[in-house]
Amino acid sequence: MNSIQFHKAKITNLIQETPNVKRFVLTFPFEISFKAGQFVMLKFEGLNHQFDTRSYSIAGQINASSIELCVVYKEDGAATPLLFNNKIGDELLSSSPEGRFVLPEEPINKNLFFICTGTGVAPFRCMIKELLLERNHKLPVRLFFGCRKREDLLYQSEFEQLQMDYPNFSYLPVLSRESWDGLTGYVHPHYQKVLETTADALFYLCGWTEMIKETRDNIKNLGYTRQDIKVEFYD
Repeated sequence: MNSIQFHKAKITNLIQETPNVKRFVLTFPFEISFKAGQFVMLKFEGLNHQFDTRSYSIAGQINASSIELCVVYKEDGAATPLLFNNKIGDELLSSSPEGRFVLPEEPINKNLFFICTGTGVAPFRCMIKELLLERNHKLPVRLFFGCRKREDLLYQSEFEQLQMDYPNFSYLPVLSRESWDGLTGYVHPHYQKVLETTADALFYLCGWTEMIKETRDNIKNLGYTRQDIKVEFYD
């Protein structure tokens, strides 16, 4: 197995997406190869952890040499207090895009379910845009996005616009700690209800470990196998 190489990537933009989430645009000194769903590893000095690297899903490719990360601040986290101290112009040590949590290369002839919590939506933003904008995927694509409050809904206007532009895409945010006119509670009963009348599906799951475990069990209980379920943990 080849060791991972780290490169100096400059922070060329910072966006405060929500009260506790920042979008970091990283620009490399060369063109990078990226597949929707991949991540980069950032290397930190003085990290209070057994490893000196942390992984972050890529939320978008800005141009041939720039990517966007969408990162939630964790007060007790090993790396985010260090990461969030950076400003535009600072450099980070980053790997090139890595990972196999990606879409199949061949056309997908199944209904697609993307189920996530929090910043787990980041890789799905790339996948969904690729399916709709580049692949002309026509079968239903559903995004079930679990958050606590409305202020936590990342890329909300972007997903709402995609839903307006592409009739086969359904944006289904679910809030667990705030009443509103949308879906409430946890994501599980909402995707289960749709699955009662849906067959032949492929699932992508990203988010908290407990959510993923429960979702995977629920899906398997409906007769799907591990080949139908792709997962990415981030806690």
